[in-house]
Amino acid sequence: MLKIIYIEDQRRQERNQEYKNIIHRLGFNDIISFCSEVSVDAISILSADGVICHSGMAGYEIVNYFAKDKGWPLLSYSGSVDSTPFLRENKFARNQYSVDSDYFDIVLPEFIELCKSIKKAEK
Repeated sequence: MLKIIYIEDQRRQERNQEYKNIIHRLGFNDIISFCSEVSVDAISILSADGVICHSGMAGYEIVNYFAKDKGWPLLSYSGSVDSTPFLRENKFARNQYSVDSDYFDIVLPEFIELCKSIKKAEK
């Protein structure tokens, strides 16, 4: 079974709840679990087929490091000026994607399919 972890942004509890509602509404609550701890110790022991987090959150660098190290696809969402309304792969980092936070619900199914494809290809 696919296991994707949503790393909660401690700055914005209301956004975490909003995204949990989106995940539940889209029917992905059985494959997406939530992690509220963003420390080297907590992230280093995770087992995942993908991770999701806000690109400006405290601890983003930790999540990004372990995503690269462990080969996890990473979806980072943001409200920055250069964010896009579609899933955009980072041209400098394989399997790292970004999206404008307003379009999170639209790209989530596509990100999950990417995670499935990557997991299947690794077997």
